[in-house]
Amino acid sequence: MSERFTRTMREPDGTSDGAATVRAVTGMMAAVVSLTFLFGFGNVWNLALRLGVPPWVAPLVAPAVDLSILGLVLGIRYLALHGAPVDQLRPARRLLVLSSGITLALNTADPLIAGDLAKAAFDEDRVGEPRR
Repeated sequence: MSERFTRTMREPDGTSDGAATVRAVTGMMAAVVSLTFLFGFGNVWNLALRLGVPPWVAPLVAPAVDLSILGLVLGIRYLALHGAPVDQLRPARRLLVLSSGITLALNTADPLIAGDLAKAAFDEDRVGEPRR
């Protein structure tokens, strides 16, 4: 977090120690990232199995893409906070947009192949229920 932002943060009791707020926001973001990872993991695993990918390879695809995105987000944030010029950040941001597009394509491909546009917008499969 930037020094300027840290200096201006105030806790409800009037102190300027923003550690509790930073911990809360970090915890919430970790939960969101974890749940998103699990959601994508299941979607991509189903897609890989449907496409005939060997069962031992199928669960490896989603983490590779998701971890690439996480690494790019953290790397871009670190570089931006440490004064990297925009020209150096631009290629990483382009790669982040490309990786995000690939993630979206992987998460929506299985329902689109099945012809169910509603599931492409929101996956409603339940664990343990057979596919229709």
